[in-house]
Amino acid sequence: MVIIAYTALIAIFLLHMKRLIAIAMLCITILLPSFAGGRSEQATPVTLSKSPEYDAEMVTSRSVTISSTLYSLGNLYAYLDRSFLYDIDDNKMEEELIAAMIDSLGDPYSYYVPSDMADTYEENSDGSYIGIGTYLYKMNPSYSDMSDPSTWMVVISSVFPGAPADRAGLRSRDMISAINGESTAPLTAAEASKKLKGEPGKDLVLTVHRGDAVFEVTLRPEKVTTPSTASAMLDGNIGYLAIYAFSLTTADSAEKEIRMLLDSGAEKFIIDLRDNGGGTVETALEVADMFLSDGRLLETRFKDQSGRRAIIRNADSNIIVPEDYPVVILVNGGTASSGEILTAALKDNGRAMVIGSQTFGKGISQEVRPFADGYIQLTTGHFYTPSGNDIHHVGIAPDVVIEDKEYSEEELEAFYSFMSDDSIKEFADTHEYSKENIISFAEEHIDSGVPEDLLMLLIRNEYLYRMDYSERPVADPGYDEVLRVAIEELSV
Repeated sequence: MVIIAYTALIAIFLLHMKRLIAIAMLCITILLPSFAGGRSEQATPVTLSKSPEYDAEMVTSRSVTISSTLYSLGNLYAYLDRSFLYDIDDNKMEEELIAAMIDSLGDPYSYYVPSDMADTYEENSDGSYIGIGTYLYKMNPSYSDMSDPSTWMVVISSVFPGAPADRAGLRSRDMISAINGESTAPLTAAEASKKLKGEPGKDLVLTVHRGDAVFEVTLRPEKVTTPSTASAMLDGNIGYLAIYAFSLTTADSAEKEIRMLLDSGAEKFIIDLRDNGGGTVETALEVADMFLSDGRLLETRFKDQSGRRAIIRNADSNIIVPEDYPVVILVNGGTASSGEILTAALKDNGRAMVIGSQTFGKGISQEVRPFADGYIQLTTGHFYTPSGNDIHHVGIAPDVVIEDKEYSEEELEAFYSFMSDDSIKEFADTHEYSKENIISFAEEHIDSGVPEDLLMLLIRNEYLYRMDYSERPVADPGYDEVLRVAIEELSV
């Protein structure tokens, strides 16, 4: 009887709304990405099982309470519709009611994407878009803590090679407090992504926080190609595979790259997951399968009342890379969720050594459902590594730790000031690309206050961005300490 009353009251409440809410609860197993600002985590595929035993008294009590609330809301809407002096925007009221319900959960990863943001949320057409070239992370503004910048600022999880953000020197874990002078605090992830796209030909001014340093960076959005994978042969027989994100097509592209590396004589592998903000969980597991023929890959647990049993994923025997071929994985603070799943799968099974800095630490997954012309993203799963570790808010510790370089506020200010100096372009116009000329440029401008390694990076990037994308080196150990150490480890 309670269930009948509850259902009836929901119907009454919805009928009081002039626009019937479309409750299309078809589960989507991926989160459609928000570009130029980034990508939130994709949902984990789930398997439904029979429901567990419920506390009938508790369910009855909660149902009565919710039914009463919904009935009261229906009466309130009827009163507003009848008595409010001005017209009511039913669509706005509906979407804000939905958003408020999701916000009340208190989870920064769960939120409602309204209809006017749905197109941005879905954008994943041909792998290109207009923007600055970053993946971002933004907590739900309803639960921001102004004393903790990471809860209300836009956090860059990774940058696309060659994109405006990359050329400007932005990197993972940089935080953006303002876009064109407007605070990012009230923005959702989708709204921040839309603002960071900007318009072609119009500059965006970002207020960036890196540690204790605060500086402004001016970027001009342009057409950016969303990267997925890239590969190269290094030091004779080392196959280098960079995975920038786990999209629906990443497993296929990774397999093609791996097979090409094997055909080119690769007998050792480096998988670069630095600044990989995650993506489709299934794709990460498929890549793990290419290196591992046996062993647990992942366990995902759900709420007891959901009726879902824990899902345990094990490796199959369809490997591509022989298991006697050593593997090194490169990680940093921008390696998150699905990137951490792949890392843990190979690390915990003794299949790979991990080099770099502590990973991000996102051990939960979300599902996405279409709802009322928008989308609901909801945290539903908690995953555990093959060793049973909970990495949420912890991350994965590398076997060989190499911390990211830190610079003083004065050095960073000098760096960003020097970026606009014409001497960079003038030097590249009159000197050919060579290691000797890069060193010469750094020596000429050492009095600028910019550290020597950053001066070398600036002029090197200027040379690289003048090349066709296909001609740029995928990896360059000469300017990458973590990669250099990985090569040394594999050469022992």
